[in-house]
Amino acid sequence: MGARFEGKVALVTGAGSGIGRAVTLRLLDEGASVLAVDVDPAGLEDTAGFGALAEGAGELATAVADLRDPDTCVSTVHTAVGRFGRLDVLGNVAGVLVASHATDLTREQYRTVMAVNLDAPFFLSQAAIPHLLQSEGNIVNIASNAGLQGVPYVVAYCMSKGGLVQLTRALATEYLKTPLRVNAIAPAGTRTNIAATAA
Repeated sequence: MGARFEGKVALVTGAGSGIGRAVTLRLLDEGASVLAVDVDPAGLEDTAGFGALAEGAGELATAVADLRDPDTCVSTVHTAVGRFGRLDVLGNVAGVLVASHATDLTREQYRTVMAVNLDAPFFLSQAAIPHLLQSEGNIVNIASNAGLQGVPYVVAYCMSKGGLVQLTRALATEYLKTPLRVNAIAPAGTRTNIAATAA
C-alpha cells in the first residue's frame, strides 16, 4: 500500500470494531498516525493487534473514551494533538443503534443514541476545527441511509443520522471559503457489531 497519508494525523472514533477499525487500519497502512478511540478496551486492543501488522509504518495510539460526555470529546481531541502535534483528519465513526418500537424506546436509550451518534460528532468537530483549519484537513462523518429515509423500529437512529447529515452540510457551508473539508458517507447495510448488538 502507498504512503499517501505519511506525516498526517487522524482521530478515528468507534475504532474498536467494524467500520471504525477498518478505517483505522487503512489509514495506518497508508502511513498516517492514528489516535484510535472507543469505549471498548478489548476492541481497541484487538485493533492495536491488527495495526501492528500494517505496512505503512504509521503510529497507532489508543484511547478508551465514553464520547457521550462533551468534555471527553474535547479532551480526546487534545489528546490526539498532544500526542502527535497536529490533526489532519477527524473520522466520526462511532455509532449506536437501538431496535425498538417507538413507544417502547426508553429515555435513556434515546439519549444514548443521540449522544453518541449526533452530539459527539458535533463536540469533537467543534474542538477539532481550529486544528483542522491549520492543517487544511477534513472531517468525515459516517452517516447512514437510515438518515436519508425513514426506517421502522430504529427511530432514534434515523433521527441521529439525519441530524448528522445536516451537521455535515451546515459545517461544509459554514467553512466553504476555507481549506477545511467536511463530508459524510452514508453506507447501506454493513455487517458490523452495531447491528449485531442492537438491543
